[in-house]
Amino acid sequence: MKKNFMSILLASFVFFGLATFASSCKDDSCVNPTETAAIVDVEVFDIDATYAKVFSGNGDVIEQNDPRGGGPGKRDTVRGGGRDTVKRDPSSRPMPWQSILPCLKLTPEQNAQLREFMMAQRECEKSAREQFRTELEPLRRAQKAAMDAIRADLKAGTITREEANAKVKALNERMKNATQEAEAKVRVAVKACMDRFFARLESILTPEQLALWNEWKRTGKSPCPKNPSGRP
Repeated sequence: MKKNFMSILLASFVFFGLATFASSCKDDSCVNPTETAAIVDVEVFDIDATYAKVFSGNGDVIEQNDPRGGGPGKRDTVRGGGRDTVKRDPSSRPMPWQSILPCLKLTPEQNAQLREFMMAQRECEKSAREQFRTELEPLRRAQKAAMDAIRADLKAGTITREEANAKVKALNERMKNATQEAEAKVRVAVKACMDRFFARLESILTPEQLALWNEWKRTGKSPCPKNPSGRP
């Protein structure tokens, strides 16, 4: 029963993140990459890809150097396929914080408090997502307006294709810088949400439970012995 509850609650985190992203660009404020490819040779910076990266379904990006996904671990970046890809060592990948809960053996009262803390964390992160969307929206509109102008000038013959490419490159740089600033702010906000959640969780643990929790935070591994099934 306890396991089912945790699965449902965690699944709801994923659903809200993806649902928010899916609704982030329903109108005509986004640049269509297919249309852009037909007029210039430069790929337009994808603003919505940044949102998807930050709030991916499994939280993998926020996970890096952040307690949302787990404790410390190794992340090796290699070159491949024309861009950076991530090669992970499964043995060194940190366990997510949810995985240590069975090891803590929380009491019914502690589980009730944990549910409240998790719901508050969900609302906190939802607020951060909404703020991120708010900051990205004017960037989308500015990008679309600029691309519309470039298309119009190219169609009218007032600029060459090479000049259009240069304009798109300059636009990409502006959009990338502005999006990175917004991304940095949302990462700080999400980390604050998790820091608050962890502090509240730690406040209800017994000294023995807290020692196990701190061991996980230090190593990223479960401090509990495994049973024959391989689980703590």
